[in-house]
Amino acid sequence: MSRVLAKHAALREGLSAEPVHDLRVSLRRCILIADVMRGLDPIGEWKPMRKSAKRLFRRLGALRDAQVLSERVKRLAPPDDALAAALLESLRTAEEQARAAATEAVREFDRKRWRAWSQALAKRYLQVAREKPACESLALDAWAQLREQQRRARKSRSAIAFHRVRIALKRFRYLTENFLHSRHQAWSVEIKQFQDILGEIHDLDVLRQTILRIKVGATALTRAAWLARLKEERDARLLQYLERTRGKNSPFRAWRDVLPQDKEAKFLGLARLELFARFVTPDFPHAQRVARLSLQLYDGLAGCHLNGNRLDGEKRLILRAAALLHDVGLARTNKAHHKASYRMIRGLVPPGGWSRHDLELAALIARFHRRALPRPEHKSLRTLPQQEREWLVLLAAALRLANAFDARHDGGIRRIEVEDHSGVLAVRADGFHTDGPLASKMSGAKHLLEFACHRPVLILPGGGHVLAPRAVPQPAASDAA
Repeated sequence: MSRVLAKHAALREGLSAEPVHDLRVSLRRCILIADVMRGLDPIGEWKPMRKSAKRLFRRLGALRDAQVLSERVKRLAPPDDALAAALLESLRTAEEQARAAATEAVREFDRKRWRAWSQALAKRYLQVAREKPACESLALDAWAQLREQQRRARKSRSAIAFHRVRIALKRFRYLTENFLHSRHQAWSVEIKQFQDILGEIHDLDVLRQTILRIKVGATALTRAAWLARLKEERDARLLQYLERTRGKNSPFRAWRDVLPQDKEAKFLGLARLELFARFVTPDFPHAQRVARLSLQLYDGLAGCHLNGNRLDGEKRLILRAAALLHDVGLARTNKAHHKASYRMIRGLVPPGGWSRHDLELAALIARFHRRALPRPEHKSLRTLPQQEREWLVLLAAALRLANAFDARHDGGIRRIEVEDHSGVLAVRADGFHTDGPLASKMSGAKHLLEFACHRPVLILPGGGHVLAPRAVPQPAASDAA
C-alpha cells in the first residue's frame, strides 16, 4: 500500500507507459490481499480499500491497453504498412480518451484515506501472514484453482481460457509472495516467465480483435497478412508455454510437491477457520477454552466406547471448528447469537480439505450450543441420515456442556475427564465445586448429553468419587419368617 502511494505520486508527473504499469501492478497486489483478507477478517476495512484500488485500477486499464498495443504494432509492422497506420491512429484516439479518464481518476484518488487504511490494515494482515498453516491452506487453494484453469485451457485452447490461466497464475504469484515469501523466492523467476508469456498471448489476442474491428485503411490481403503474422507469433508463444508446463517435470508439479500433502489439507483449513473466529469473536480466549474442554469431553466419550464406533478423527475436527466458531454470531447480535453463528458458519467459503457439508455440520453443532435442544423435526436435521444425526447431537451435547463449564469466561475449569461407571457417566472437572456458581448451570447443560448417551450424567469435582449402584443380596430362606 505504501508502494501505491509512491507510484501514484510519480504518475502525477505524467501518464507514460511504465509508471502506469507500475501503479497497476501495485494496485493488483493490494486487491489480491484484500480479496484474501475479506474471507478471514470481515470486520477490517478491506472492502472499501479494495473498492478504491479497483476503481483506479480499472480506469487506468484502458490507457494501459492502448499503450501496450501501440508498442506491439510498432514492433510487428513492416515499413509503410497501411493497416499499421490505421491501427496506430485508432489506438492514438483511444489513448487520448483513456488519458482524460485516467487523469481524473488519479486526481480523485484519496491519498489521505489510503494512508489511514495502510496503517490500520497492516496489523490485521500480519496476524494472518504469521500463521503459516493458514497461509499454506490459502496457497493450496490458489494452486488448485490454477491447475483447474490450466486443465480447461489445455482442453479448449481458447483465448478466454488462457486469459483465465493468466489471472489464476497472477493470484498464485501474489498470494505466495505476500503470505509464503520463503516459498515464493524459489518460484518467482519461473512464475514471472510464464506470466509474461501468457501476457503476450493475451496482447496478441486483443490486437487480433482490434484488427478485425477496424474496417478502413487496408486491403483484405493486408489484413490477412497481419492475422497470419499474429497467429504465427501467438502459436510460437503458446507452444513454448505448453512444452514447459507439460509432463512430470512441469514446474506446476514441483510447486505442488513443496506444499503440504492432501492428507494435511483439513488441518490447514481448520487453521483458516480459527483465524476467522479470532478476528470476529469478541472473546476469542473463551472460544479457545471451550474448544479445549469440548475435545477433552470428546476424547473421554470416545474412550468410554459409547454408542459403538461413532466417533473418529474427522468428527473431532468438525467439533473443534464448531467450538472455535460457536460465538462468531456475537459480532452481529447479542440476541439469539447462536442462530447468527449458524448462518455465518454456513456462509463461509469452505477452505481446502473441507466440504460444504462439513461446514453445515459444524454450523449445526454451534447452533445447538445453547438454548433450545435439537429436535427431530428441526428442518436442518430432517435431511440428515439417522446415524449422522445421532453423532451430531452427541457433539452438540459436548459443546453445550463445555460452554457451560466456562460460562463465567474465567477459565476456572482446567481439565475434564469422563468415566463410565456401571451405566452412570461421570464427568470430573478440575476447578468445579458442587456448591459453586456453576452448579445450577451444569444441571441444565447436561440434559442433552444424557439424552445422547442414554444414561445419567454426574458432574463431579476433580478427583470426586462415583457411588455406583450395587446389587443387594437377597436374604437366604429360613424358618424365622
